[in-house]
Amino acid sequence: MRKLARTLLAGALTGTLLLGGCGIPDNTDVVTVGPGPSTGFSSNDDGAPPRYGREATLDTAKFVEYYLQAAGGDPDGAVDRVKQFLSPAAAASFKPPEGVKIVYLTEDPLVNPGSDQVELRVRTLGVLGPNGRLDPVQDTGITTYQLSVASISGKTGLFVTKAPPVLLLSDTAFTTWFVRRTIYFWNHEYTALVPDVRYLPADMPPEQEPQRIIKWLIEGPSDTIHDAVEPLPEGTALLGNVPAVSNDKLQISLSAQSVRPPDDPKALDRLRRQLMWSLRPNLSRVLELKIGNQEQTSYDGNDYLTSNPTYRLADSPERFLIYNNQIRRMSRTPGAADPLPVIKPEANRNVRAAAFARSPSDRRYAALITTEGNHQVLRVGSAGIGELSDLRRVTLRGGSTGQPVWAITSDDPQTGAVGLLTIGGKLFSFSADGSPLRAVAWPGPPGMITAVAVAPDGRRVALAVGGKLYLAALTADGDGPQLSPPRQVQLPVLREVSAVDWGTETSVIVAGTRADRDRVAVIDTAIDGTQWIESLADIGVEKVTYLATYPVSPSSGKVTPDVIEYMANGATFDVLSGPVRIGVGDLAEPVTNAPAGVVPTAPSFLR
Repeated sequence: MRKLARTLLAGALTGTLLLGGCGIPDNTDVVTVGPGPSTGFSSNDDGAPPRYGREATLDTAKFVEYYLQAAGGDPDGAVDRVKQFLSPAAAASFKPPEGVKIVYLTEDPLVNPGSDQVELRVRTLGVLGPNGRLDPVQDTGITTYQLSVASISGKTGLFVTKAPPVLLLSDTAFTTWFVRRTIYFWNHEYTALVPDVRYLPADMPPEQEPQRIIKWLIEGPSDTIHDAVEPLPEGTALLGNVPAVSNDKLQISLSAQSVRPPDDPKALDRLRRQLMWSLRPNLSRVLELKIGNQEQTSYDGNDYLTSNPTYRLADSPERFLIYNNQIRRMSRTPGAADPLPVIKPEANRNVRAAAFARSPSDRRYAALITTEGNHQVLRVGSAGIGELSDLRRVTLRGGSTGQPVWAITSDDPQTGAVGLLTIGGKLFSFSADGSPLRAVAWPGPPGMITAVAVAPDGRRVALAVGGKLYLAALTADGDGPQLSPPRQVQLPVLREVSAVDWGTETSVIVAGTRADRDRVAVIDTAIDGTQWIESLADIGVEKVTYLATYPVSPSSGKVTPDVIEYMANGATFDVLSGPVRIGVGDLAEPVTNAPAGVVPTAPSFLR
């Protein structure tokens, strides 16, 4: 079992590095290339990561490690850097397809003394293209690559004399040589920005980063969110190069087609907000934006931050639990003494699960799963802040019901509010007006849907299906809510996934059975599976049936949520402080004569 020695944003050290790389051998040939990254990389603030050449070691295992780092960095030179490790004959015939395969080594490279053969057993996490996207791959399990490592008469050092016909990059080298960046696209209603992940080479000069980011924005969103967001208008182009920041100003010139309709101040404002969020690590103080032949406009405030729903999340959440069939607030949390949102006191009975959400204008939404005799019923409603509302009843049929979750909570009455709920392993949507449930087709591989979680942007969805983790995008139009074709997230650390929720806008918290033994763990993983840390390495053998987290804002500087809670074997636990079991004493209102065996369950938050 290995654990990343870096946080999800390549920050503080937290674990043990898998592929050595710690310490420099006596005969090392180290080459440092280019200026360092401006953000997201901490191991060498004054330059790019050290690059180890072919002659850096005569140890075969270490040589293979360095070979699996060579494709990292500037994509244009990846093939040439790998060829430097190959023998002349192998280099002459090396013609890999475009893209770099990011691989997780399931075990140390198999090196046999006295033999030139080396065996690599890996799982492919994705393929990194020149556009900075990490594209998913079909889950084929473990792949074995064979290579030959030997010396050549008349030449110093080792060579790869027979290489796989692909560019391979270990996941640990990937997190060293690439910096995760988030670009943003507006949803169809222009109510919120939706994040999209890209990767910048760590050896790219900082002054070149804005140009690359804008190029990615013009190329459009990734396939995962393509159907849920608006691309930039057709004809958008960057006019000239983006100059280096001068006098605290970042200057960008775009074609007149970048704003549609022309001269629409709202369209221009949306564009600059999208640019400012996407270029946020590169902004010093002022963005100067020039569209076509118009006069340039300067933006120097922070008002753009509110366009990202994750930014609008509270620093500390209002926290709820179900106790004795009622929703109760938790003690020592915001609003602990306040009435429940939306719900009238007489409706707070026979509850087994609940979900609360708020719209951009702070309208509140509530969804309750309640019991009526032997049947379960969904009750939904909405109200203004400080107001209460009668809940509407929606009949549920089809099997065991999961935890409801709100997705789209728009202030636009035409869009309304959309929530998601699993019933009998299938996905359904509901709305706040009490209309009947609508089936949401699962466009991925067959399997029972055991968990669904929605990102703060309301469009990206993480699901546990058949024990695997998937990401998809949610769209809501006249045909009803639909999911985009899902992307499976490769998680070599877990054999089976049972629960999931969002931790940041680019990471999720996942619970499941470990790959190395029949024990349960909670991990914090990037949404593409390339980086993870173990929040709890071992919590026993009881399956986690439900997970609830409160995401942190990208402006907080935090890379993991402050609040993670889970349920296993009917009990509720707080992750970050132990785990510690949540009991009756954690309820805001004191409980007298507590019924034997009744414990708090189903934690939730106002999001």
